[in-house]
Amino acid sequence: MHSFDDTDPYMRFSDMFAQIRLQRVKALGTELAFDAVSLCELLDLAPIHAPVRLGKGLVMSYEGQIIPLVDFRSSSGKEKPMTGSRLMVANVQHCRFALLVDRIREPVNVDYAAIRIPDQALVERCPNLVGSVGCDGDEVHLIDLERLLGPAIRTHLHGED
Repeated sequence: MHSFDDTDPYMRFSDMFAQIRLQRVKALGTELAFDAVSLCELLDLAPIHAPVRLGKGLVMSYEGQIIPLVDFRSSSGKEKPMTGSRLMVANVQHCRFALLVDRIREPVNVDYAAIRIPDQALVERCPNLVGSVGCDGDEVHLIDLERLLGPAIRTHLHGED
């Protein structure tokens, strides 16, 4: 999800009602969504992807390249083998990352005006949260994928421990 921090304070009336396409997932024990524009592909993790540990993180083979693999499954999901798990490949900071999740839901279009901005106390505890929206009776938490992947980005792109 693109950060609301950079939102133009002089938005046109039509911008307030524009639709945003969100990719919904079940991950980290809750319903999450992020801006679908960063999504490259949805996969089932197969043996050909050969996930392995590299330093403190995981990597996998994807289209002949080695890319970072981040496990966002719930605690119970992490007890199961990785092979066969649902996987999303997304572009973040011009690099591809693979994200293991519990379940991939259908993408949805929501009106920008329907997104509820979280209160400041919640943002301080969950800095990757940028809002929430009701979808099909569920409360879906919108996340900033770049913030959520922050530790993986720093580890894999900048060589930090």
